[in-house]
Amino acid sequence: MLAQSSPTTSLYDRDYALWLETTIEQLRSKNFEQVDWENVLDESEAMSKRDRRSIESNLVILLMHLLKWEFQPGMRSGSWKGSIREHRRGIQRILKIRD
Repeated sequence: MLAQSSPTTSLYDRDYALWLETTIEQLRSKNFEQVDWENVLDESEAMSKRDRRSIESNLVILLMHLLKWEFQPGMRSGSWKGSIREHRRGIQRILKIRD
């Protein structure tokens, strides 16, 4: 069951970095009663959405440049090649985080 309020709820609004450090310490020490579960869940959901948007953005650019590379060989440039490499890496970084 989610706690309606906890001592750290206002900390989340006042000092995000301190809230994060406090929450990590509470989880590590298995002090689950003190964890601000509502904000932990909100942050987890937001992180998931950011990852999805980032993967989508990287995929769109990657596919666009791969299509250009394939169908416009006379226009190939180092910037396209660099972009293809960078967006592949970006997708791999996001997916690796989830492993």
